[in-house]
Amino acid sequence: CMHCRCVLHTYTSLLPRLVEAAKIGAGTAPCSLLLLSLRIAINRKLEMAETHALPTEELRVSSEFDRLNHEAEETAKRCETAIMPSLDHLRMADYDVVYEPSDDTYLLVDALCAEFNSDAKESKCRSVKCTLEIGCGTGVATVYLAQLLRQRLTSKMNTGKDGEDPLTKHYMTDINDDAVRIGMKTAEANCVPPVCIEALCCDLATPILESLGGKVDVLIFNPPYVPTPDEEVGGTGIEASWAGGKNGRLVVDRALPQIAQLLSWPDGVAYMITVDDNLPEQIARVVLKEYGIAVRPVLRRKARNEYLTVQKMTLTRKLGIKDIK
Repeated sequence: CMHCRCVLHTYTSLLPRLVEAAKIGAGTAPCSLLLLSLRIAINRKLEMAETHALPTEELRVSSEFDRLNHEAEETAKRCETAIMPSLDHLRMADYDVVYEPSDDTYLLVDALCAEFNSDAKESKCRSVKCTLEIGCGTGVATVYLAQLLRQRLTSKMNTGKDGEDPLTKHYMTDINDDAVRIGMKTAEANCVPPVCIEALCCDLATPILESLGGKVDVLIFNPPYVPTPDEEVGGTGIEASWAGGKNGRLVVDRALPQIAQLLSWPDGVAYMITVDDNLPEQIARVVLKEYGIAVRPVLRRKARNEYLTVQKMTLTRKLGIKDIK
């Protein structure tokens, strides 16, 4: 899970300091102090990875949301397992700088499969002209969706020059420039035509809010949801893929008004990963009140020490500029 990956990153990032400690010499006062500080830092990460708060009034959900969570769990058990795009082009060193697909990635891609991969969803596929993934990492979610839409539509319609689908454009963003680079390599390795996909290194979707406002038919967001101290949020490396601040909500809460601004009316939909620590029912209440966005768990699965859920977000009313705070 992402908590465990956070611990692993702590070990690897502190390794140079351990080597330096060895050079200082075992048993010396500076070495002992350094090793003690490293032990405290690692133990702090281990506590975050291995323990979750016991259920409290804040973490408990209503009977209705609990019912929806249970339905999402049952749906996850029945749903088809999506075939992931190839990542054979990547090397182990790439995963030192970008988040490696894990349980949350697989759940998100399974949700896209469940939502779009059936003959009954053909009209839904046809309506998708623009997709956006915020925080693309390796790019597998966008590439999977691009392949799926292309597969379902090309047999039903004429395609453009070189076989590209002239109706669908896919955008990816990430604050980590290595992720942007690797995401585009994943698209290329899986034969997504370059004219159909674009990646930007930026904070959330900030620089394209104006150009894509009200135009995104499918938005994908696997946010940094791990609860961490707020000061750990704001990096531009691999740590940006997990450090979420208090309740894992610091980045999520900044993204919500952007999601509201980006979704197309009336059929735009967003798929966002949450864990229970993020207080997803509270998120649902906030976005419904502020932006008229309805939130419903669609897939839910336990991954080691946490429950991962894909939250489906849809507009219940058309938004104007004044509605976005």
